[in-house]
Amino acid sequence: MTITSSSQTTRPTAIVIGGGVIGGAAAYDLSKAGFDVTVLDKGAFGQEASTAAAGMLGAQVETHHSGPFYELCRHSQQLYRAWTDELEQISGISAQYISEGILRAALTDEDEQELRSRLPWIQDAEWLDAAAMRRMEPELSPDIRGGLYLPADHQVHPVWLAKALQAALVKQGCRIREWTPAFRLLTGPGAGTAGRRIIGVQTSEGPLYADLTVLAAGAWSPALTEPLGLTLPMFPVKGQCISVKTAAPLIRSTVFTKGCYIVPKQDGSYIVGATQVEVGFDKHVHVQTIADLHEKAAALLPRMAEAEFVHTWAGLRPGTQDGLPFLGTLDTALGLIWATGHYRNGILLAPVTGALVKQLALGEQPLLNLNAYAPSRALKQTANATL
Repeated sequence: MTITSSSQTTRPTAIVIGGGVIGGAAAYDLSKAGFDVTVLDKGAFGQEASTAAAGMLGAQVETHHSGPFYELCRHSQQLYRAWTDELEQISGISAQYISEGILRAALTDEDEQELRSRLPWIQDAEWLDAAAMRRMEPELSPDIRGGLYLPADHQVHPVWLAKALQAALVKQGCRIREWTPAFRLLTGPGAGTAGRRIIGVQTSEGPLYADLTVLAAGAWSPALTEPLGLTLPMFPVKGQCISVKTAAPLIRSTVFTKGCYIVPKQDGSYIVGATQVEVGFDKHVHVQTIADLHEKAAALLPRMAEAEFVHTWAGLRPGTQDGLPFLGTLDTALGLIWATGHYRNGILLAPVTGALVKQLALGEQPLLNLNAYAPSRALKQTANATL
């Protein structure tokens, strides 16, 4: 059976491989730009790394040095409130945006020195001593040494963000084909170039053709690029989180220390996370991980020792060898836009990634320099790994 990405349409067509928040954001912006969009996912929409996240928009807290990645994160952070407002207006579903900021506390001398080293370059940050931090959040441990107050690092609820994004896509006429894995990219002649052109994907239901294909398959992306002769230096990184609740609210801000964060949600629960373990595609959750996370949470917020356990889960984040996502195009694979490898920052980077994918699709000048994220760097990284 041959499938076309739309029937009797004069609009340009696009296939987005991956139904996470990155793929959803790309599909959303492409649809707004006039593309007839189909989103493919091997499972249900938003059920992998996207909804296994805590939802922090931590451009400041999650970056440890200045440079292109920090600027990418900050740019997306600045887009976020307007982006979620628009999604909510279209979908009628709240992404539960909370603008309380993050307190990044230091519990050791080493951690304090590392945090202070960020002050010369980090923006939207203020150093607070221990007393000032406890004035903001009185339940914090008396053992904290001070830390950074990051007022611009807000949060959303990842599950409700995914619901809002999915509903907005449907209302815009995008087709979301769940449980439809993409087995391989389909290629054709490169239209006068030395490279090939990506003309669609082979799915479990047959070939699906489109003018444009977006690779947003997260940790599963390398399986699709390998047949093209491009080994992506990507790997899954398992992150396990737990959800707990208390009889009364303990904090308003997100509180964060080395190895642990506690994110308060509107329903009164807290997401505590998260581990970073390279174990392939194993998504099992472990009792010891729950115990370790709870111990770290109680060291930062002592009354967490009284919390009621609600739930635990794990997601596979798409890690890359150099810690940067792949964003852009490649001359040897025309018709393909890369939007993958966002690691633990997929929720944060969704708005800017969607905007960049749209600009690349329309042949516009990208709003940011993408050299640091170019897919061509995978060729160099792969060659270095074999030396």
